[in-house]
Amino acid sequence: MYLLQFFIAVMLGTSLALASVPETSRCETNTCTLMACGNPGLNGLPGRDGKDGLKGEKGDQGVQVKGQQGFPGKAGPPGLPGIAGPSGQKGQKGEATAVDAVQRQVTALERDIQTLQADLTKYKKILWLQGAMRVGGKIFVSTGQQDTFSNGKKMCANAGAVLASPKSAAENTALKEVLKRSSKFAFLDINDIQTEGRFVYLNGAPVGYTNWKQGEPNDHNHNEDCVIVLEDALWNDVGCEFKALIVCEI
Repeated sequence: MYLLQFFIAVMLGTSLALASVPETSRCETNTCTLMACGNPGLNGLPGRDGKDGLKGEKGDQGVQVKGQQGFPGKAGPPGLPGIAGPSGQKGQKGEATAVDAVQRQVTALERDIQTLQADLTKYKKILWLQGAMRVGGKIFVSTGQQDTFSNGKKMCANAGAVLASPKSAAENTALKEVLKRSSKFAFLDINDIQTEGRFVYLNGAPVGYTNWKQGEPNDHNHNEDCVIVLEDALWNDVGCEFKALIVCEI
């Protein structure tokens, strides 16, 4: 409203100014118009904005330029475990490692030991039925055969044993019990073949415990280099070709 009033005032002022100018000075000819022949007026105020025109056609799509990848953000919290998938196919059997091989060997050895222990228990029961005697950690078992000293050594050696050699009164008494069941005398693992009068075991160790019969050893006929135990548990020296019961010691 203010602008309209200002515009009307300007127009009135211009009209009055033109009216005060002489006719001769306003126009030299009768052909010019009033406004054309006068001095140029002032620029009017800008008019109102017009209404929006119709929407134009869509232009071509511009070229898209992909920017550089930014820095990775922080890892988010772990999600819930998913549902287990189906089982895969069974793989091929792998090669045995060194540890597996050793474990199999240990298992086999344990099995063998168990078998040996069972066999040993069985054989011990058989020995008890045959009249074997146990004293301390030693077992005396009779072969039931009479033979020479030399053959007796071989017989016991083939069984992984040696001829009986009592080293204490208790062992000597146990050997006496074996004799009661099968014979009156048995060879001992004692002799003085190398040095007369010096009795030793088959391994060469000197004899410690003895239980000689009175007057023995006497080396009768200079040919008594081996020793037997009698049914009364006393010892006597005899010839090594003499035949006596073979008792082995385990």
